[in-house]
Amino acid sequence: MNGNHQRPGRMAKGSRIAALAASVGIAALVGAMNGYAGAEERSARQDLAQVTIGEALANIVQIRGRVADTFGDRVLIEDATGRILVEIPATAEKPADIAVGQTIEVEGRLRGRTIEARRIVLAGSGVPAAAAPAARVGPQPGETAPIPGTSQARSPSADLLLDQLARPADAATVRTTLEAIGLRAAGAPVRKNKHTEILARDAAGKAWTASLDRFGRLEEIELEDYDDDNVPSRPNFDNSGLTRIVEAAGYRARAGIERRSEHFEVIALNQQGDLVEVHVDFAGTIYKVEWIR
Repeated sequence: MNGNHQRPGRMAKGSRIAALAASVGIAALVGAMNGYAGAEERSARQDLAQVTIGEALANIVQIRGRVADTFGDRVLIEDATGRILVEIPATAEKPADIAVGQTIEVEGRLRGRTIEARRIVLAGSGVPAAAAPAARVGPQPGETAPIPGTSQARSPSADLLLDQLARPADAATVRTTLEAIGLRAAGAPVRKNKHTEILARDAAGKAWTASLDRFGRLEEIELEDYDDDNVPSRPNFDNSGLTRIVEAAGYRARAGIERRSEHFEVIALNQQGDLVEVHVDFAGTIYKVEWIR
């Protein structure tokens, strides 16, 4: 028998050593990668600012950005990451004039996609933002904590309010709200978690799903059964063409256009003067409109 012959499945000594070295190298590489990922995760955790529970509940934020547009007591702020609407109450500390193009710093309370400002300063003015007062957590001095199981824990008026908030917006309110934007109800309102949905149709007969908040205000409308499978990967129109599409539908573009991976988003005013975000796909179809509040 040839002395160099090996039984099937048996690896030569040199090959076994090479395989062992390779496996050790792979294990070391995997360990190094895991160590890097762990270090990166630890670094990310260290970068997070720790806040108290009271601060978290207060939802106070500070932002800095450029004024993209103004709408009476509201301004649209943008930076490299996106845009947000800032509402300016009469009680807020603010400069005498806020103009498009200015860079401002805003401190306020985040409410959904809107910030309710409490203080606005022009960037570089050297005036620091005031520290946010501590959130009210629990009974304050001189107040008595409610006793569970008694009328003090929740008043009848509070029960009535909670009951009303748990119901869909009434049909008359929904119908009036839809008619104001040229839609007619085509079904019964259905209560979801925190909003009401209803099927509606426009003058051309297209079906839309309308979402209203618990107070009967529109949150968004979206084409029912919208299918983006046949939408081209690139638009065949430029920004001027996009503006014409939006304005032909009755909207007035008010701010810069943002291009997403498969659609455009245009801040505009509708015919009722509401500030909305119009979504237009690359085929030129307006398939969703979101109200900015």
